Amino acid sequence: MEIIQIEDADLQVIEGDRCRTFQSVSYPLNASVILDDIQAYGRKRVIVICNTVSQAQGLFRDLEELNHNERLHVTLLHSRFLPEHRAQKETDLKTIFAQDWKDDGDCYILVSTQVIEAGINITCQAMHTQLCPMNSLLQRAGRCSRFRGEQGEVYIYPTIEVNPASCTIAIADLEEEESDPKKQSFLPYPKETCELTWQVLEAHTQSAQANENVGFRTEENWINQVHTAEDLLQQQRRQNNQMQFEQHFEAAYFRGCQSAASELIRSVDNRSLFVWEQTPRIDIEEQTIDPRKLLAFSVPISTLCKAWREFQSSGFGADWIFQRIELPKKKSESYSQPVCSPIISRAALVSSIQILVNPRYLYYDEHIGLLIGINEFGNGFASPPKPQRFIKNEYRYHMDTYAGHLGCMWTCWRSSFETTHLKNGEPVHTAYNSVKDELLKAGGQLIKSRIFPEIQQQDTEALFELLVLLAIFTHDLGKLQIKWQEVMRGWQAIAHTSFQAKNPKAYLLAHTDYNPESQEQKTALKAHEKKHQRPNHAIESAYLAQDILNQCLVPLLEDYFSADKEQIQYIRHTVILAAGRHHSAWTGGWQEADLTRIKTIQLHPQAQQVIAQSWKTMLRYLPSTLTLPSANLSKNIYPLKREFDLNRFTNDQIEYLQLYLLVVRGLRLCDQRSVQLYNI
Repeated sequence: MEIIQIEDADLQVIEGDRCRTFQSVSYPLNASVILDDIQAYGRKRVIVICNTVSQAQGLFRDLEELNHNERLHVTLLHSRFLPEHRAQKETDLKTIFAQDWKDDGDCYILVSTQVIEAGINITCQAMHTQLCPMNSLLQRAGRCSRFRGEQGEVYIYPTIEVNPASCTIAIADLEEEESDPKKQSFLPYPKETCELTWQVLEAHTQSAQANENVGFRTEENWINQVHTAEDLLQQQRRQNNQMQFEQHFEAAYFRGCQSAASELIRSVDNRSLFVWEQTPRIDIEEQTIDPRKLLAFSVPISTLCKAWREFQSSGFGADWIFQRIELPKKKSESYSQPVCSPIISRAALVSSIQILVNPRYLYYDEHIGLLIGINEFGNGFASPPKPQRFIKNEYRYHMDTYAGHLGCMWTCWRSSFETTHLKNGEPVHTAYNSVKDELLKAGGQLIKSRIFPEIQQQDTEALFELLVLLAIFTHDLGKLQIKWQEVMRGWQAIAHTSFQAKNPKAYLLAHTDYNPESQEQKTALKAHEKKHQRPNHAIESAYLAQDILNQCLVPLLEDYFSADKEQIQYIRHTVILAAGRHHSAWTGGWQEADLTRIKTIQLHPQAQQVIAQSWKTMLRYLPSTLTLPSANLSKNIYPLKREFDLNRFTNDQIEYLQLYLLVVRGLRLCDQRSVQLYNI
């Protein structure tokens, strides 16, 4: 990056004869102040900017109340409008507040939030803005007297004041601290930065230059006065929080602790909010609404916390205001739908990413946007579907035999191929390199530099390829359970007779034919799985992988790489971890309660025959550098006696965790691309 200094001569050309003044105003900004300014100076284009959506909504309502002769055209713009409504507003504003706008005798007012700080090319005669950090303030001011020949005034106020009728709305985004509810807030901005900005603006307002144009040099000076100190403060904050951050990072990254991961994302300001009508009598497991297909509102967590606290204080009894939307526990299969669970604490609310809100406490229309709180009356709004991006039947599952699926994955590892798939209804040609070309060099270099520095690069690459092969070979072993095959072969037989799918014959399967866009098939599969529960397979695969790895990988590491006990243990675990987490990065293993529930893993009578067939096929394509002994599962029934923990890596074994990430990356790419081989 190169910093370019702007010469004064260039500035004169850029700024031209534009004139923009700044003035700090000590009293609050309200609707009367805006209207008095319009009347006194005959304004026709005015922009008002608040720091929060709720403040903008409150001020908008006050202006509408005072617009008796309807000569004011007030538009509200913020982030809580549906995309189609926001896009239409922005299109209209670009015409009304454009360069060389025409006076038609009326006055146009835009009430907005920081959403107009960048990306919208508009201008105005007067700007009224709430105090914010200097860098944001100057971005806002760029929408006042923006073009050559224009003159404009920017007024900065420390607070926003609304009428009592709109007050509830205006404070919805401000979560007061219980110890000091009247403490002045500049949310979402840091208080210290705003106060420093105010000091600079007050000094300017009281100076002899108050009525002169504020050009680039002055703005540069203001930024340095405010943000040089702020940058040092931020650096100090990061240093103070470093230890806590590292503790959460280690717990989340190495031990798969979801609560620690939630702590890491606490600093993320917004949550995704959904709304739909939910009848308590309906079993939540039967809920067919899929949030992935719905438009969500992005709402600050402070707004939700305030609404939640007020809801708790109001004593609504058995009613609810928020529910957490998440994947069902113990189910990471591809067909699973997210479910909702009640939020019963503030901590649970903060740690939730996707949240369902009770529709009776939410209002939406295209003029004021989203309102949420215990004083709102629902108007029947529900989250609309996302725009359709692809045609029906564009994605579907196809029947794969167990041996055939592993063969396709290994083809994707070692071979490039071209395919055609539908995107937005149009055929798209795609060329894939082999996954081996993408990952082999990196995997080999990692093993050589961090684990076996004395081994030649050629052999470390061969070892990495072998680890990926073993991950592919073991990741679906759990599907060879007799129960898994009974359930899925049963579904394939239904699909064959009812939906013209393939005949399963006597094959052991890895995938079935299924079209998720077909309501008939969706209903039929749900009815089938209600009668015949399909067992999970990922952790089962990892558990069974131990048997095979002990037979082939451990001897190779001992004899060829002279690996010590610790190296063998951790390299072996990279493959086990890849198999166990090929559906979910958070899979932790089995605890005592799981052992009581599962008891044994019972394999299909043909399982060993299919494994032997796959082993023979895949081994033919391995390089001859390393000689791998054959391997198979040693028995058909595995009693589960001890807990099985996948979270074995710590910060001291980070090189093995990095190796796992490369191996599981290879596994997942091969898995994803293997289904596209059908299109060739």
